[in-house]
Amino acid sequence: MQVKCPNCHQIVTAENINIQRMTAVCAACDTVFPFELPEPTGRKVKRRKVKQPANFTLHDTETLHMEFWTNFRLDQNGTVVSSILGFVSITVIALLLIGANDVPPILPLVLLLFAVGILYRLALTVVNKTHIDMDEDAIRVVRKPLPDRLNQGIEVPLAGVTAIKYEETAISKKDGYDTPRYRVWAETVDGIRRNIVTDVTEAYAVFIAQYLEESLHEESDLDVPQLEENEPDLQDETELPKGARTSQNNHTIG
Repeated sequence: MQVKCPNCHQIVTAENINIQRMTAVCAACDTVFPFELPEPTGRKVKRRKVKQPANFTLHDTETLHMEFWTNFRLDQNGTVVSSILGFVSITVIALLLIGANDVPPILPLVLLLFAVGILYRLALTVVNKTHIDMDEDAIRVVRKPLPDRLNQGIEVPLAGVTAIKYEETAISKKDGYDTPRYRVWAETVDGIRRNIVTDVTEAYAVFIAQYLEESLHEESDLDVPQLEENEPDLQDETELPKGARTSQNNHTIG
Protein backbone atom coordinates (compact mmCIF):
# COMPACT_ATOMS: atom_id res chain seq x y z
CA MET A 1 0.00 0.00 0.00
CA GLN A 2 1.13 3.55 -0.72
CA VAL A 3 -0.22 6.57 1.13
CA LYS A 4 -0.49 9.64 -1.12
CA CYS A 5 -0.93 13.23 -0.10
CA PRO A 6 -4.40 14.51 -1.09
CA ASN A 7 -2.94 17.98 -1.65
CA CYS A 8 0.11 17.41 -3.87
CA HIS A 9 -0.33 13.66 -4.56
CA GLN A 10 3.22 12.82 -3.46
CA ILE A 11 3.84 9.39 -1.87
CA VAL A 12 4.31 9.65 1.90
CA THR A 13 7.10 7.51 3.35
CA ALA A 14 6.60 5.27 6.39
CA GLU A 15 8.51 7.50 8.81
CA ASN A 16 5.96 10.28 8.19
CA ILE A 17 2.97 8.08 9.03
CA ASN A 18 1.43 7.74 12.48
CA ILE A 19 -0.36 4.39 12.52
CA GLN A 20 -1.79 4.84 16.01
CA ARG A 21 -3.56 8.06 14.99
CA MET A 22 -4.09 6.98 11.35
CA THR A 23 -2.61 10.30 10.27
CA ALA A 24 0.25 11.22 7.94
CA VAL A 25 2.24 14.30 7.02
CA CYS A 26 3.50 15.07 3.53
CA ALA A 27 7.19 15.98 3.47
CA ALA A 28 6.70 17.88 0.21
CA CYS A 29 3.94 20.31 1.24
CA ASP A 30 3.60 19.76 5.03
CA THR A 31 -0.06 18.76 4.74
CA VAL A 32 -1.32 16.66 7.64
CA PHE A 33 -4.17 14.32 6.68
CA PRO A 34 -6.00 11.18 7.88
CA PHE A 35 -5.96 7.94 5.90
CA GLU A 36 -7.41 4.43 6.03
CA LEU A 37 -5.69 1.07 5.75
CA PRO A 38 -6.97 -1.57 3.33
CA GLU A 39 -8.28 -4.89 4.58
CA PRO A 40 -5.29 -6.91 5.88
CA THR A 41 -3.97 -9.74 3.76
CA GLY A 42 -1.43 -12.47 4.37
CA ARG A 43 -0.64 -14.36 7.53
CA LYS A 44 -0.84 -12.40 10.75
CA VAL A 45 0.23 -13.42 14.19
CA LYS A 46 -2.00 -15.96 15.87
CA ARG A 47 -4.56 -14.21 18.03
CA ARG A 48 -4.75 -17.06 20.53
CA LYS A 49 -2.80 -16.51 23.69
CA VAL A 50 0.42 -18.51 23.64
CA LYS A 51 2.44 -19.73 26.57
CA GLN A 52 5.71 -18.00 27.28
CA PRO A 53 8.52 -20.33 26.09
CA ALA A 54 10.94 -21.91 28.53
CA ASN A 55 14.19 -20.04 29.25
CA PHE A 56 12.56 -16.85 27.98
CA THR A 57 12.78 -13.68 30.10
CA LEU A 58 10.13 -10.96 29.75
CA HIS A 59 9.93 -7.58 31.49
CA ASP A 60 6.99 -5.39 30.46
CA THR A 61 7.46 -1.99 32.09
CA GLU A 62 7.92 1.41 30.45
CA THR A 63 10.26 -0.33 28.02
CA LEU A 64 9.39 -3.86 26.93
CA HIS A 65 12.38 -6.18 27.30
CA MET A 66 12.80 -9.76 26.10
CA GLU A 67 15.87 -11.96 26.29
CA PHE A 68 16.47 -15.58 25.30
CA TRP A 69 19.05 -18.01 23.99
CA THR A 70 18.71 -18.87 20.32
CA ASN A 71 21.12 -21.85 20.45
CA PHE A 72 18.35 -24.46 20.30
CA ARG A 73 19.69 -28.06 20.00
CA LEU A 74 23.42 -27.38 20.08
CA ASP A 75 24.10 -30.88 18.78
CA GLN A 76 22.27 -29.93 15.56
CA ASN A 77 23.68 -26.42 15.24
CA GLY A 78 26.07 -26.31 12.28
CA THR A 79 28.11 -23.43 13.72
CA VAL A 80 28.58 -25.20 17.05
CA VAL A 81 29.49 -28.59 15.56
CA SER A 82 31.95 -27.16 13.03
CA SER A 83 33.52 -24.89 15.68
CA ILE A 84 34.08 -27.79 18.09
CA LEU A 85 35.59 -30.00 15.39
CA GLY A 86 37.77 -27.18 14.10
CA PHE A 87 39.01 -26.19 17.57
CA VAL A 88 39.88 -29.75 18.57
CA SER A 89 41.60 -30.56 15.26
CA ILE A 90 43.70 -27.39 15.11
CA THR A 91 44.65 -27.60 18.79
CA VAL A 92 45.83 -31.22 18.43
CA ILE A 93 47.88 -30.36 15.33
CA ALA A 94 49.44 -27.34 17.08
CA LEU A 95 50.41 -29.43 20.13
CA LEU A 96 51.98 -32.10 17.93
CA LEU A 97 53.99 -29.49 16.03
CA ILE A 98 55.36 -27.95 19.23
CA GLY A 99 57.51 -31.04 19.82
CA ALA A 100 58.74 -31.27 16.22
CA ASN A 101 62.34 -30.13 15.72
CA ASP A 102 62.01 -29.11 12.05
CA VAL A 103 58.93 -26.89 12.52
CA PRO A 104 59.31 -23.10 13.01
CA PRO A 105 58.07 -22.13 16.51
CA ILE A 106 55.81 -19.49 15.01
CA LEU A 107 53.64 -22.06 13.20
CA PRO A 108 52.18 -23.79 16.32
CA LEU A 109 51.61 -20.34 17.84
CA VAL A 110 49.65 -19.18 14.79
CA LEU A 111 47.57 -22.36 14.87
CA LEU A 112 46.82 -21.91 18.59
CA LEU A 113 45.74 -18.30 17.99
CA PHE A 114 43.49 -19.53 15.20
CA ALA A 115 42.04 -22.14 17.57
CA VAL A 116 41.30 -19.41 20.13
CA GLY A 117 39.43 -17.49 17.42
CA ILE A 118 37.32 -20.56 16.70
CA LEU A 119 36.65 -20.98 20.43
CA TYR A 120 35.44 -17.38 20.64
CA ARG A 121 33.16 -17.97 17.65
CA LEU A 122 31.73 -20.95 19.53
CA ALA A 123 31.23 -18.82 22.66
CA LEU A 124 29.29 -16.20 20.66
CA THR A 125 26.74 -18.88 19.81
CA VAL A 126 26.60 -20.72 23.14
CA VAL A 127 26.90 -17.85 25.64
CA ASN A 128 25.24 -14.87 23.99
CA LYS A 129 21.53 -14.14 24.32
CA THR A 130 19.26 -12.21 22.00
CA HIS A 131 17.88 -9.06 23.66
CA ILE A 132 14.82 -7.26 22.27
CA ASP A 133 13.83 -3.84 23.64
CA MET A 134 10.74 -1.95 22.51
CA ASP A 135 9.67 1.58 23.40
CA GLU A 136 7.34 4.03 21.69
CA ASP A 137 9.94 4.87 19.05
CA ALA A 138 11.65 1.66 17.98
CA ILE A 139 12.42 -2.02 18.45
CA ARG A 140 16.09 -2.68 19.16
CA VAL A 141 17.74 -6.10 18.92
CA VAL A 142 21.24 -6.99 20.07
CA ARG A 143 23.28 -10.09 20.98
CA LYS A 144 25.29 -9.90 24.22
CA PRO A 145 27.16 -10.04 26.63
CA LEU A 146 30.10 -10.99 24.37
CA PRO A 147 30.93 -8.30 21.79
CA ASP A 148 30.64 -9.32 18.15
CA ARG A 149 31.84 -6.87 15.52
CA LEU A 150 29.89 -8.79 12.87
CA ASN A 151 26.63 -8.41 14.79
CA GLN A 152 26.21 -4.86 16.06
CA GLY A 153 22.46 -5.20 16.51
CA ILE A 154 19.56 -3.72 14.60
CA GLU A 155 17.03 -0.95 15.19
CA VAL A 156 13.55 -1.02 13.67
CA PRO A 157 11.80 2.39 13.83
CA LEU A 158 8.09 2.03 14.62
CA ALA A 159 7.04 4.99 12.47
CA GLY A 160 4.72 3.60 9.80
CA VAL A 161 4.77 0.02 11.16
CA THR A 162 1.32 -1.58 10.85
CA ALA A 163 1.91 -5.14 12.09
CA ILE A 164 4.39 -7.64 13.48
CA LYS A 165 4.31 -10.98 11.63
CA TYR A 166 6.23 -14.24 11.41
CA GLU A 167 6.84 -17.10 8.98
CA GLU A 168 9.08 -20.11 8.49
CA THR A 169 12.42 -19.20 6.93
CA ALA A 170 13.12 -20.06 3.30
CA ILE A 171 16.10 -22.29 4.16
CA SER A 172 14.03 -24.15 6.76
CA LYS A 173 11.34 -24.86 4.17
CA LYS A 174 13.85 -25.82 1.48
CA ASP A 175 15.90 -28.20 3.63
CA GLY A 176 12.94 -29.54 5.62
CA TYR A 177 14.38 -28.92 9.07
CA ASP A 178 13.30 -31.39 11.75
CA THR A 179 12.78 -28.36 13.97
CA PRO A 180 11.55 -25.60 11.62
CA ARG A 181 13.09 -22.16 12.06
CA TYR A 182 11.13 -18.92 11.85
CA ARG A 183 11.70 -15.21 11.40
CA VAL A 184 9.78 -12.28 12.86
CA TRP A 185 9.48 -8.98 11.05
CA ALA A 186 7.80 -5.57 11.26
CA GLU A 187 5.68 -4.63 8.23
CA THR A 188 5.28 -0.97 7.31
CA VAL A 189 2.31 0.72 5.69
CA ASP A 190 4.13 0.70 2.34
CA GLY A 191 4.79 -3.05 2.49
CA ILE A 192 8.44 -2.98 3.56
CA ARG A 193 9.52 -5.83 5.85
CA ARG A 194 12.07 -5.04 8.54
CA ASN A 195 13.57 -8.12 10.20
CA ILE A 196 13.51 -8.36 13.99
CA VAL A 197 14.78 -11.92 14.57
CA THR A 198 15.54 -14.41 11.82
CA ASP A 199 16.30 -17.82 13.34
CA VAL A 200 13.99 -18.96 16.17
CA THR A 201 11.68 -21.91 16.75
CA GLU A 202 7.93 -21.57 16.18
CA ALA A 203 7.01 -21.20 19.85
CA TYR A 204 9.45 -18.30 20.19
CA ALA A 205 8.34 -16.68 16.92
CA VAL A 206 4.63 -16.82 17.81
CA PHE A 207 5.17 -15.44 21.32
CA ILE A 208 7.53 -12.66 20.21
CA ALA A 209 5.33 -11.61 17.29
CA GLN A 210 2.12 -11.64 19.32
CA TYR A 211 3.57 -9.70 22.26
CA LEU A 212 5.20 -7.07 20.04
CA GLU A 213 2.00 -6.78 17.98
CA GLU A 214 -0.11 -6.15 21.08
CA SER A 215 2.39 -3.62 22.40
CA LEU A 216 2.46 -1.88 19.03
CA HIS A 217 -1.30 -1.32 18.99
CA GLU A 218 -2.04 -0.85 22.67
CA GLU A 219 -1.91 2.94 22.26
CA SER A 220 -4.75 2.80 19.74
CA ASP A 221 -6.96 1.20 22.41
CA LEU A 222 -6.96 4.38 24.51
CA ASP A 223 -10.23 6.30 24.83
CA VAL A 224 -9.00 9.36 22.93
CA PRO A 225 -12.28 11.38 23.10
CA GLN A 226 -12.33 10.95 26.88
CA LEU A 227 -8.76 12.14 27.14
CA GLU A 228 -9.55 15.21 25.04
CA GLU A 229 -12.61 15.97 27.17
CA ASN A 230 -10.56 15.85 30.34
CA GLU A 231 -7.86 18.10 28.89
CA PRO A 232 -9.62 20.42 26.39
CA ASP A 233 -6.81 22.97 26.21
CA LEU A 234 -4.02 20.48 25.61
CA GLN A 235 -2.65 20.44 22.07
CA ASP A 236 -0.27 17.54 21.78
CA GLU A 237 2.01 18.08 18.82
CA THR A 238 4.54 15.49 19.93
CA GLU A 239 2.57 12.77 18.15
CA LEU A 240 3.04 14.44 14.77
CA PRO A 241 5.64 12.84 12.53
CA LYS A 242 8.81 14.87 12.38
CA GLY A 243 8.55 17.96 10.20
CA ALA A 244 4.77 18.21 10.41
CA ARG A 245 3.17 21.65 10.12
CA THR A 246 -0.56 22.32 10.35
CA SER A 247 -2.69 25.12 8.94
CA GLN A 248 -6.33 26.12 8.94
CA ASN A 249 -6.93 24.20 5.74
CA ASN A 250 -5.21 21.05 6.96
CA HIS A 251 -6.45 18.28 9.24
CA THR A 252 -4.90 18.06 12.67
CA ILE A 253 -4.36 15.02 14.80
CA GLY A 254 -6.85 14.74 17.62
